[in-house]
Amino acid sequence: MIAVPTQHAAADVAPSLALWLVRRRFSIDDYYRMAESGVIAPDERTELLDGQVVFQMTINARHAGCVNRLNQFLSRQLIDRAIVAVQNPLRLGPYSEPQPDIALLRPREDSYDRSHPHPEDVLLLIEVADSSLDLDRRVKMPLYAAAGIAEVWLIDLANDAVEVYRDPDARGYRQLQRSSRGSSLTALLLPDMQVGIDEVLGAALD
Repeated sequence: MIAVPTQHAAADVAPSLALWLVRRRFSIDDYYRMAESGVIAPDERTELLDGQVVFQMTINARHAGCVNRLNQFLSRQLIDRAIVAVQNPLRLGPYSEPQPDIALLRPREDSYDRSHPHPEDVLLLIEVADSSLDLDRRVKMPLYAAAGIAEVWLIDLANDAVEVYRDPDARGYRQLQRSSRGSSLTALLLPDMQVGIDEVLGAALD
């Protein structure tokens, strides 16, 4: 349980006497029950991040286009070597089930139709960020690191750059490299795959 302060409407209550509410930390089982019961509507895009239900930002055209380019490029490059999962759930533990924009997964005979992938199934995660950049950096990256995800690419659309996070531990990623247009990237667990940042970002905006 996490206690969080809340403002009190009454003017005669001193700030030091503000009421405290207890916010529940939801499990994945709770999360799915909320969806089944209609507490979370079928058309609402949500993720469970460290026990909190987070409503996802709307996807603008540039974000969608970047994900489409990545999906096409990686699917061609990685035939039979990885499954390219687009905005699908990844189960990190009992309290977190994010939906990364792209997850490159180890091939599995059932294509993950028997269970969602877990951290040990991940070869590389890619998040595409515009308005979600702060959430991705401050919330998702520490969760991915604590789960032992070896590498995450964070595509910063606003600044035409890609941040590469590596060497995870319980506190976060110990290596961060930021690259811009004209550079290329390779993945630790897929070393023969080379991705040009310009290919990822598409044409430069005027």
